[in-house]
This record gives sequence, structure tokens and C-alpha cells, in this order.
Amino acid sequence: MARLKILAVLLLATSGFAQTIQVAHPAPDFPADVDWLDQGARVPHNIKGYRGHVLLIDFWEYTCINCIRDFAVVKRWYAKYHQYGFDVIGVHYGEFAIGHNTDNVRRAAKRFRLPWPVVSDVRGSIWNAYGSQVWPNRYLIDQNGNIVMQVEGEGDNVPMEKRIRELLGKEHPEVMKVPPDPPENTFAPQCGRTTEETYVGNWFGRGALENRQGYHQNATTDFQADRAPSDGGVILAGKWRTETDGVVSEASGASANLRYHARSLYAVLSVSNPKKPVRLYLEQDGKPLSKSNAGVDVKFDGQRSYVEVSEPRMYYLVNNPEIGAHSISLSPDAHGFDLHSFTYGNNCQQNFDQL
Repeated sequence: MARLKILAVLLLATSGFAQTIQVAHPAPDFPADVDWLDQGARVPHNIKGYRGHVLLIDFWEYTCINCIRDFAVVKRWYAKYHQYGFDVIGVHYGEFAIGHNTDNVRRAAKRFRLPWPVVSDVRGSIWNAYGSQVWPNRYLIDQNGNIVMQVEGEGDNVPMEKRIRELLGKEHPEVMKVPPDPPENTFAPQCGRTTEETYVGNWFGRGALENRQGYHQNATTDFQADRAPSDGGVILAGKWRTETDGVVSEASGASANLRYHARSLYAVLSVSNPKKPVRLYLEQDGKPLSKSNAGVDVKFDGQRSYVEVSEPRMYYLVNNPEIGAHSISLSPDAHGFDLHSFTYGNNCQQNFDQL
């Protein structure tokens, strides 16, 4: 499976630290077994159709917070340079099973308001052709159809924009009058370091479950919460089915407890039946969330804080005033709730559209 290849460089994606790779070779064309989501106007479905343009291939995943934060950067580039022959194609390849459903990808592209064509690469054909192993992963293709730069991971945007401007400037010198983005480093030491991405399921040996009973693949266990989790660890209570992609609540009264350090907390969640939403109650450090630290998806029922989980996606759970260490408990009010993973944000990773 393609996910096994990802493990070698996964920490790059989940920590967000970007790596720029200088390359020069012809860009692979797009195979036929993909689903194009053109969002209106017909666009070229091959590399040849973009000859004479500068093309950015953006490999993304709709539950990936690193990708979501970088959308703001790519949208700025698209707004500034599209009129000069700069194009973007977003290639979506799923990390979890929910990401291999084209309808989910279509809804996500609409929710994130992506103005460029999107490809749902459900079989991984483009992913494999490009040798991609990480999200986000951006390949810059020049006017002759050659890949001239690759950036793996979130950030390192100054070299990429500089190269875009150089390529466009050959035919459009007026591009140099367009102000480039100011440099930023959301992983600078002063931003604070967060917990690494937390996979709750038995994700190829990287699962964060710390109950003594451990994982039992595709089986239901009545978990006992007999300890507090370590940082990035998860302790379950009640009946849960443990799978590769996540853990699924199998009875009322089930709960999950996470220890983390970050400013913001996000979680990939889904339900067995999207027509029957599950209310997920949240408590941080033993208390319900408040309007001062709740993520944009959090609602309130009197003194209780909760998220209504229906659509399979990443949910915005917590946005604390500053980075710090916390515990959070999640209590679904019904069975069929699927907890996939947690990701985090530091003090500098706040300037993006939380859609």
C-alpha cells in the first residue's frame, strides 16, 4: 500500500517542516483513471495542455492541517499570478479510507473554496507517478513541462514564490512589480513546539493507544482507563473497536482521553451513518470548553461543549489563548463514532481560514 511508503518521511509532513528539492525532469502526465473536479469551466487534463504556462501541482489531503494552513499561501499566489500564466492543479490522495471517496473530496474542495481544478486520485495513480510520499507536496513545472522545484511539507514558501516569479518574468517582466509575500516562519522557536500528529488507530505501528489491553485489529474491547496518558498518548474507556484508520465507539458511555501540548487542537472524525450525527462532548482539563478557547466547530448546550459529527472531515476542537499542556476528554453520545487522529497548531499557525 502507498501508505507504507509514507512512513519514511511522515514526520516531515506531520511536524510541518518543509524541504525544498531542486529537480529538473519532465513532469509525468495524468493517468486516465482519476476523477477530475473541474468546478465549472473545462480545463486541460494533461501536462501538454499547460505548455507555455507555469503549473503548480499541489498534492493535498482534505483532513491534513498542514495542507489546510498552506491553502492561504497558494491562494495568494494564484490571485497574484494567474493572469500572467500561473496555474494550479490540486491532486487529492487520501490518507484515511474516507479520503478515497470522491464525493468527500468534492465537498472538501467546495468548503475550502479552492479556485483551481482538483483531481481525486482515488487509486494513487498520479501520487505514484510523481513519487509523492508526503502531504502537502508541491511540484513546480515550467513552461516546457519540466519539474524544476519540489517542496515537501508545510512552509518554505519564499523559494517557491521566487522561482514562480522568475519563470513568469521571462514573458511578463511586469510580474516583478507585484509585491511578493513577506517571509514568515511558523516553525520558529518562538512559535512553540507542539505534540506530533497523533494516530489513534493502529496506523502501521504508529498508534497512540496506551491502554494496557492494547490493539486487537477489527475487534471490540471493553477498555479500562487505569492510567493517565503521556503527551500524545490516548487512553480509552468503554467499548471501542480498534482498526487501522481509527477507533470506533461500540456502546454508550465510551470515552477517549488525550494529553497534548499546543495552542490549537484538531481531530479527524467520522460516523458510521452520516444521516445519524453523533454529539461529541468535550472537556479540557476537566472542564467544558468556553467561548474563549473553543474551536470554530464547537457548540454549547447550557454549560456543556460539544461538536456535532456527521460529515467525515477534520474538526476544529480547541483554540487556546496560547500554547500550553492540556488534557482533553471526548465522550460520544452514541455508538458508531470514529476517532481517527489529532493534529495541532502553535502560536504562529493561526492566520488561515478555518473552513
